[in-house]
Amino acid sequence: MTQQDWYLKQCNITQYVLRNTNAFKGKIATQISNKIRLIVVAKAQPTQKIYLDILNAIRLTQDQVLVLTPSQLIVPASDIKTVVWFIDIKPEESWQNPLTIQTASLDQLAKTPQQKRQLWQQLCQYENYFHPN
Repeated sequence: MTQQDWYLKQCNITQYVLRNTNAFKGKIATQISNKIRLIVVAKAQPTQKIYLDILNAIRLTQDQVLVLTPSQLIVPASDIKTVVWFIDIKPEESWQNPLTIQTASLDQLAKTPQQKRQLWQQLCQYENYFHPN
């Protein structure tokens, strides 16, 4: 324990340690390249068949999709001009973007025809964003 640490402890001052110093240094900033046509926000990389079927149906390759965890979505909503699909995640209220799709888990989506229909309607609405002329 350094003298400074000891002194802070004696003064009952809590020291906070930055867990991810790269975030503070700006090294984690997500770059959205021009080839990205869809941003998927999920707790983990989707691997379910329905996810791959959806990408195939809207004619996107996995290279055109950026998958982020909620903690990686640090870009303000107003800065994103790409369709963002939240899978089994409720976006924060401050994160309002007209190009947002929100669905339940993919497993639940696969079992619910009404939810699939609703998702398909939204995807068709954003078709020009997936394949701009």
